[in-house]
Amino acid sequence: MMDEKRLSAEKKVLASKLPPSSYKFMDMDTNNPYIVMAAKTNSGNIYTIRIDLVDFPNSKPEAFVRKMLQTKTGAPMSGASAAMHTLTSKYGFTQICHYADSAWTSMESIYKVYIKCRLWLEMYDLHLKTGKTMDYYLNHQH
Repeated sequence: MMDEKRLSAEKKVLASKLPPSSYKFMDMDTNNPYIVMAAKTNSGNIYTIRIDLVDFPNSKPEAFVRKMLQTKTGAPMSGASAAMHTLTSKYGFTQICHYADSAWTSMESIYKVYIKCRLWLEMYDLHLKTGKTMDYYLNHQH
C-alpha cells in the first residue's frame, strides 16, 4: 500500500497534468484502494478507467475500463488476449494489459499508467473503425 509521502507525490503529479474533476481516489483507507479517471479519446469517446492500488507502487496495478467493451464484431472483451492486449476481466470490466510484469518498477506513476491506458483506448477506437487487432497498433514489452 502507498505511504502518505508517495500518495502526496502522486496527487501532485496528477494535479499538474489533469483537471481535478477528471479523477478521484476511492477507498484509500481500505484494503481495496483505487482511482477512477476519465479519459476522452481523440475521436470524442469518453471512457472511465479504474486503476486498483492494492499494492501500488510495489506491484503493477490492475487497470480496467469501467464497462465490458466489445470488439468490432461484438464479442465481449472479457478474457486474456495477447492480440487485443487484455487480461481476464474483473468486476464485469475489461482489463487492460498496460505493462509487462517484468517491465514494472516501483518508480512508475499512476499518471504513466493512465497515459498507457489512454493510448490503449485510442487504439481501441481505431480497432472499432478498422477491425484490426490492438497488436497491429501496439508492441508488446519484453
